[in-house]
Parts: sequence; structure tokens; C-alpha cells
Amino acid sequence: MTNQPIQNENLIPEQPEEDVRAAPLFGKRKEPRKVSLAGAVFFALLLSVGTFLCAYVTMSAQTAAKLREMDGTYAKYAKMEALLKFIEENYIRDYDDALLWENVYGAMFDSIGDPYSTYMTAEEYAQYASDRTGNYVGIGISVAYDQATGGAFVHRVTTDSPAAKAGLQPGDVVTAVEDLVLTEETYSQGLDLVRGEEGTSVKLTILRDGESLQVDVVRGKMKTENVFYEKLEGNVAYIEIISFSEVVTYDQFASALGKAKEDGCTSYVFDLRNNPGGSLDVICKCLDLLLPEGDIVHIVSADGKSESKKSDGEHFLDAPMTVLCNGNTASAAELFTADLRDYGLATIVGETTFGKGTMQFISPLNDGSAVKITYRYYNPASNVSYEGIGIKPDEGCEVVLTEEELNNFYKMTHEEDRQLQKALEVLLGK
Repeated sequence: MTNQPIQNENLIPEQPEEDVRAAPLFGKRKEPRKVSLAGAVFFALLLSVGTFLCAYVTMSAQTAAKLREMDGTYAKYAKMEALLKFIEENYIRDYDDALLWENVYGAMFDSIGDPYSTYMTAEEYAQYASDRTGNYVGIGISVAYDQATGGAFVHRVTTDSPAAKAGLQPGDVVTAVEDLVLTEETYSQGLDLVRGEEGTSVKLTILRDGESLQVDVVRGKMKTENVFYEKLEGNVAYIEIISFSEVVTYDQFASALGKAKEDGCTSYVFDLRNNPGGSLDVICKCLDLLLPEGDIVHIVSADGKSESKKSDGEHFLDAPMTVLCNGNTASAAELFTADLRDYGLATIVGETTFGKGTMQFISPLNDGSAVKITYRYYNPASNVSYEGIGIKPDEGCEVVLTEEELNNFYKMTHEEDRQLQKALEVLLGK
């Protein structure tokens, strides 16, 4: 998909972390003193060797193994020291010392070959931590890349939001933010410009019915909307879940189910297309509102040991269900899909899912940065992993969208949405 939504200007996708652990690997930065690259590495080398020597003295039974370990460690640090010294002594231009080190840290995680294990700078982690609260300062729109114009197609406008008060409407296309014209290259930069301090204004140029308009929107505090409910013809509840993020998703999902029941809905479509996943605790709580008593997830550690989380069956939803998914349905959203399938509760409609069945945890560092690493697998109720495979739609329920439909995904009406229409056909047929 080239047009995934940026829900409420939230630019950092959710990932399925079980917890956030402290990892004081570095002390706080002291400014403005600058330490040479070679000196910093040499200090690290001395510390490493010193640590080894202490271990060597106290664990003499492992002398040979420790000597080999020291030799390897020394060679690695010595080579890095030599390379950095070579740069310092020979490179003709100025360079950013801090940026060099940030790239070194990032390269360590890039090199292990896992796309979900990453290093985050202090700025990146601060933004990530802010987004996890469910609150942000913005204008209250959900947008998707508009291939026809290079702008941001307004998919939703939050009720009573700054955007709504300024007159923005679903269907508008933001073509410029301040003086930055949005193109494929500047799209992300433009969305960043929408963020800012509460009470400040941002100038948007929008395209509406072929006419270009300028709108000033005053930024305000917003709460992320992750779940949307709508009653469709035939007493069908259509519930779209953007992600299983902390803080907001569970309450919004429970509220949507409650409204559907009040409205007399007798069957359900859960739309998880483009849902990247989220928190393990949140997905388990959401599934507990649907499943009978039994397993929700099996968590498998690196040594093969497994533990399970279960539903109590108290809120079992005994009604026909379908789940809409596609290639961007990932992680916790796949667990949702797989569990409803495994319990025989839902028909899976759409396209094969992404195939992510691993968990990560985040360790903040004392200098404000953080590291995220994959440390466990998790399987659905059937205990059959979908890691690297994904979840296929049920037989006869695969509906592959054309390139044109993908490019206009968020412009489609319910009637034009062939995947949704297939899901409704399945439900009404039951």
C-alpha cells in the first residue's frame, strides 16, 4: 500500500512491546565538552579489558575461554579505534561527531538483520514516548497520501477538533503546509510541520471540488482516535480498528461494542486493514471481550519455553463475524484475526496478512535514547505461528484490490469497497 493513513498526525507506527525496561547503559551527556573519537573508543577498550581482567582473576577455571574472548574483543575495539583515528587524522572536511556516533549505534542494530530491532535517538524516542500516551498536539485529521496530487487526502476529521472548527472536511486534499508544497518527496516533512505547540496556528492550502483554499488552523490538544463504529444496513456493526495502541484502544473498542449492542446489531465486520499492531496487553484485553474461555496467545521465549494468556469467557460475543485484512495487517492485528479464526468465530476476508509473530521490548537509556529488540515469538490460540507466512483469507473470500483501488483506498465509498462488500455478503448469507 502506498497510501496508509497517518492517524491523527501520529507518524510513528505502533509495535507489539510487552514492556519498557530501564537500561542505564550510558550516563547523562555533559556539554559542551568534546571527547575525541579515538579517545572515547580507547576508554571503552580499557574498560572492556579491565572488566575482563577482573573476570579472569575470579574465574580461573575458564582461563582458556576467557583468553579467546579477550583476544576477539580486543581486536574488535582496536580496529574501531584505528578506523576512527584514521578519519580524525586524514579527513579533509568537518564532520558531525555526534551524528557519527548515532550512526554507529544505529548500524549495530541494523546489522543484526531484524527490521524490528532498532536504535532510537533521544529525539526519536521522545516522540515515540509522547505518541504512546494517546494525547498529542495537532489539528485532528486522518490523512493518506494522494497519488494524483502528491498531497494529503483527508480521510476523517475528528469531531470538535481544531480542523473541524476551521472548516476542514473529509475529501479535502492538503496540497501545502505553510509554504511547503506537498509532493511524494516532501509528504512526510509536510506532516511534521502540522505538529507544533498548543495555541499556535498552521496555514494549510487545501483543494476542494477543484478550488484551492487557504485555511489557518489553531493547534490544540487532541486524543488519538483508534476505533470507529458505524451501523450498516442489515444490522451489521462495522468496526474499524486503526491500531492496538496503549491507553485509548481498549476503551474505544469496548465502547464501540457497547454502541453496536444498543443499536441492535446482530453481526460484525472488524476492519483491520492497514492495522500495524500494538500492545500485547491491549490486544489480549480486546480479545477477551470476544472469545469464549480459553487461550488467547502463547508466548515462546528463545529457549523454547512457553507461557499462555487466557480469556475468561465472561464477555463471549456469540454472533456472526468477519475480519477484513490485507498485506499491511500485522502483528497484534494478526493475532486478533488468527484467534477469531481458530475459535471458528469469524470468516477472514481480503488478502494475506503481513506475517509478524515476534515481540519486542524497549529499553530507554540514560542519555534519552533507547533501543528496541526482538526477544520472543508469540502464537495464536492454535499455537501455529504465522511469522513470515501471514494469515490467508478463507476459501472463496480472497479479494485482491487493483492498483487503482489501492491508490484510492481511502476515497472509496462502502459500496465501492469490494472487500467490505464481500464481508457483508458472507454475513448476510449466514
